[in-house]
Amino acid sequence: MDERTINGLRPLRVFALTTEQSAEAILKKVLEPLRSEFSDIYVEGVVSREFPKSEIKPFLSSDSLKIMGLIDVILSLPRILNIQNKIKKRILEGDFDIVLTVDSSSFHLPLVESLKKAGCTAKFVHAVCPPIWAYRPKRKPRIARTFDLLLPLFKFEAPPREKVIKRNLPLQLAAARQFPYKIMISVSSLSSKKLIEKIAPSTATFEKIPPIEILRQTKIALATSGTITLELALLGIKTVVTYKIPLIDAIAAKLAKMNVPFFALPNLLAKKEIYIELIHPFLTKKKLVDAIRTTLDQKKPIPVDLLRAQIKTEHTGKELVNKIIENTPFMRHSTRS
Repeated sequence: MDERTINGLRPLRVFALTTEQSAEAILKKVLEPLRSEFSDIYVEGVVSREFPKSEIKPFLSSDSLKIMGLIDVILSLPRILNIQNKIKKRILEGDFDIVLTVDSSSFHLPLVESLKKAGCTAKFVHAVCPPIWAYRPKRKPRIARTFDLLLPLFKFEAPPREKVIKRNLPLQLAAARQFPYKIMISVSSLSSKKLIEKIAPSTATFEKIPPIEILRQTKIALATSGTITLELALLGIKTVVTYKIPLIDAIAAKLAKMNVPFFALPNLLAKKEIYIELIHPFLTKKKLVDAIRTTLDQKKPIPVDLLRAQIKTEHTGKELVNKIIENTPFMRHSTRS
């Protein structure tokens, strides 16, 4: 025990874990009030190379954890297990007070269970998003049993991955060109912009959400399944949700009995169809064109107030700090001391 610990000056030590960039928006949201409360907080963890180094000491890059689909998971399993072992070793050696994981319960659950079996005394906090409860209801008891605290925070949209863009964008463009509207493509990262410009070199692009003057003129959006669908719903924009998945993933979902009424977040949260969903390995241009026509003809407004009520969170500021540090075994030394 060092002198700082004896004198009660030991800073709060946090190990943060994300598996993709999309989770980092939540990580920043959680760390911000902790930093305000504890000026000397030490944060280390697994984040992308783009995450500000001034906010966290990177242990490993989350870029090595980017996988998509069943085949990728199977082929990457030895590498994933090796990464989990490295993370486990570091957390056990690092005397961390809190282990903060964001989303991706398939990766984090077994890791945390292994840490607890190894005698790790840290408090395990998991920021979770709606799809876990919607798609994997049987996992709820295991999640609740494993983590000390669950923060049902909303997950921001992930930058599209290369395979998803290649599989969906050409189909979306082909369908959109059947209508007399100007086409614009949302771009959420530099890497995806390069690929999009290669697939659609003459099509205008904009960053994530377009300016208000463009929104006012938007007739309809085509979006891959993800939280972008909820963002569009909150903006009141008519949308058709598409996700052309590999056949093997569709078979795996069937075998896993993922029997859910909807996949698009607006539909899940409202418990009714707000947006037409076309999620299938054999999605065709004709089916998408038909869905666009049906959506354009719809007169019912999008229930924005209902959706906003469903995603409201109280996990902010001091309340969030208190929830995280409650019963956490460390010597407090905060800006309030």
